[in-house]
Amino acid sequence: MSDNGSDNQRHDEPPPQRTRANADDPVAMARQLTGDLLCVGCGYNLRGLSVREVCPECGMPVRATILGVVDPRAHELAPLGAPRRVAAGMLAWALGGWIAVIAVVMMRLAEIVRGLFAVDWWPGFAPVLGTGGLIVSGIGATALIRPHSRVTRMQAAVAALGVAAYIPLILIYYQIYARFDATAPAPFMNPGPGQFDRSALRLGMCVAVAVLLLGLRANARGLSSRSVIVRTGRVDRQSMLALLASFLVAAVGDALNVTAFLAAESVSGILATVGTVFVAVGSVLVVVGATNILVDIRRLWPVIARRGVGLGDVLESNAQRDRRASE
Repeated sequence: MSDNGSDNQRHDEPPPQRTRANADDPVAMARQLTGDLLCVGCGYNLRGLSVREVCPECGMPVRATILGVVDPRAHELAPLGAPRRVAAGMLAWALGGWIAVIAVVMMRLAEIVRGLFAVDWWPGFAPVLGTGGLIVSGIGATALIRPHSRVTRMQAAVAALGVAAYIPLILIYYQIYARFDATAPAPFMNPGPGQFDRSALRLGMCVAVAVLLLGLRANARGLSSRSVIVRTGRVDRQSMLALLASFLVAAVGDALNVTAFLAAESVSGILATVGTVFVAVGSVLVVVGATNILVDIRRLWPVIARRGVGLGDVLESNAQRDRRASE
């Protein structure tokens, strides 16, 4: 009877309130956060809490932060020699390319305004801005040649070839948009006698873009895999191959424009019209792709700029617990 009474009394008692792991409980100690870990909800330092608890500031489960921040493979990844330089280089690479794309968008919008409102206006700064963006992008891309020691010589050589492709790309870009487009009244809709040369140069630009994207892709993917969220597919990631496919769509249009110049007059008009549609669709896809890659690189900044957080950084192992207990 006394035992049953004691049991009933224990059942009636409210469970003890715990906000931090009990230091006398060896099981709790094995689940205690021993390193700094900032809550994904509010940024509170969860150090000392049990993995079964919640953030005392916002109520976010500690396990949610661990799943979102802690990378079980953090200690397997090769350390970056200069993580901030690599992160800055990747950001400059993506931002510079995006600026070059947006400069072309500005020129096309100016062409539409001139056609609709008969306004003689042309953004003369846009070609210079876009060329400068490509130069910044090329300089930033050098950080992808050998970001860490595990990059093989072959991988580094391929990435260096991708960076070298910026030289013809910059020259062709400036030739198209600072020479042809600055002198033609409607370089996209009605380029005039320079259509063949302009379309041929744009095909060359697409080849240069293909070389640089394929050359940098392996090392860029290796750096993006340092994010556990990206690696496990918990967020969408813009593929560099998707961006390349967007350029290829526009290249099909330029190829049709070149063919229209050489074809018979009966079909040249149709080919030129279809080519213009392909160029327009491909250009829109390029803008979307370049913007998404810039967003992805910005998301990867904290992962690249500092070493990833591993389980050993925030959780106490059983061996560490036993060693600490014996002391």
